[in-house]
Amino acid sequence: MGRTTPHGCVLGFLRSAEAKDYIKASQYLDGKRSPEQAQEIAIQLKSLLDHGLSTSIGDISRSPAGNIDDQLRLTRERVGIIKTPNGDLDVMLDLVNRPGEPAIWLFSQETLNAVPDAYASVSHMSYGRYFPAWTHVHIFSVPLWRWAVIIVFLAFTFGIATLLTHVTLWLLEKLFRKKIVLSIQNSVLTLKTPLFLLILALLGRIAGGYAITALGRHYWRTAAVAIAWISGAWLLARITDIIIQFIRFHLLMRSQMERVTFVSLMGRLFKILIGIVLLFALLTHAGINVSALLAGLGIGGIALALAAQKSLADLFGGLSIVMRGAVRVGDVCQTANIYGTIEDIGISALTLRTLDRSLVSIPNSKVAEVGLENFSLRDQFASRQLFTLRADTSHDTLKKLLKQINQLATAHPGSNGTTARARLIDLTPTGPQIEVYAYFQKPATDSETFLLQREELILKIISAIEVAETSLASPIGVMQMDHLLNTFQSAPHVAPKRTTE
Repeated sequence: MGRTTPHGCVLGFLRSAEAKDYIKASQYLDGKRSPEQAQEIAIQLKSLLDHGLSTSIGDISRSPAGNIDDQLRLTRERVGIIKTPNGDLDVMLDLVNRPGEPAIWLFSQETLNAVPDAYASVSHMSYGRYFPAWTHVHIFSVPLWRWAVIIVFLAFTFGIATLLTHVTLWLLEKLFRKKIVLSIQNSVLTLKTPLFLLILALLGRIAGGYAITALGRHYWRTAAVAIAWISGAWLLARITDIIIQFIRFHLLMRSQMERVTFVSLMGRLFKILIGIVLLFALLTHAGINVSALLAGLGIGGIALALAAQKSLADLFGGLSIVMRGAVRVGDVCQTANIYGTIEDIGISALTLRTLDRSLVSIPNSKVAEVGLENFSLRDQFASRQLFTLRADTSHDTLKKLLKQINQLATAHPGSNGTTARARLIDLTPTGPQIEVYAYFQKPATDSETFLLQREELILKIISAIEVAETSLASPIGVMQMDHLLNTFQSAPHVAPKRTTE
């Protein structure tokens, strides 16, 4: 019968009295009375509770021990106060221990003794007298006229909620018409249903306080809170989708494909979190103790985290790569001694397309650990070329050639003239060695343009070397072979001697 808790006692009494089962309702009352007296007290107590209780039934303690912080003895619980012309009536429950039975909560004898006088001082209005006799037929223990009032009230509430929803959507459309794209504007229209339910729950919560019975007020408030939680979570999820869509649109416009995946993932994780919070809120509102469930989830979460250490490391490694903006899809990079173009930055791995056109998948945690070199984010391209001239190149020729190469490197289109230089850096066994160093700056930011401009510079330098009547030196091995061949060809031909052997 629910009498093991104060909340169950009050709710069970009201349900029994609402169904006009006053024999059962009298079992929630403490003290010894005749059946007629008990039923009469139950009717009067129910009428007083319908008249107005200072607290909501949902706020009454659901613990078998009651509210131990209410400054009352442990076996007593204050339910609330009923205001009457004769003064306030304190509605108390007592924890009663009967031989051979578990302890139960009952309406206290002290409260029941004051019920008749309080009932007599309150004017009781019967709304049923305003309706025809045939409307007094009961359906599910509720008169037909009351069902009619409920339906009219629901229709009125639905109308007001619909009007407010359309006004809100109209304001949102006016506000974002020129600031967001058409697809996102259409997504705003999906807010209609959750917004309507949220407004409906708010109106139901306000109007529920004017219900005729205490049990009706309890049901209206319970339903309003549940609908508010569900519609609020639904609305938040829809708003999350709109925000994610808005961010995705701007990322796609900037060609930041790698961030799109993680933004979508974060959106899904946030919506899962919304669902978990909603579940716990509804269970708590229903009076279920979720402490044990939370403890179980905590232990399970620890076990899951230990089992998925690598996966979590890859996930957070990927988040670190994307949030730092260290790499983008299409960039040319080198990581873990692998050179290639970024094909995808996934939740767990980074995919590279190598020069051999093969795909290599590298875990995000490893990329975050070993580091990543992004060649596509270079602000300039460095070019370093070594030219080794013939050993017989004269001093004047070398000096003029250095000056001419410096002019070519400095004046070449795309090169940074302040950093371009040509220097004699070494005298090798094959001849003097010249280093040509230059930075190719923007707009030559792609590799193809850089290679083309460097090729033009090299060809001009080779042409300058030829004009200077010198040439590039041959490698030492080639020079030695040429010398041996020349020596062999210039030597006189000697026939081999015949031996008796």
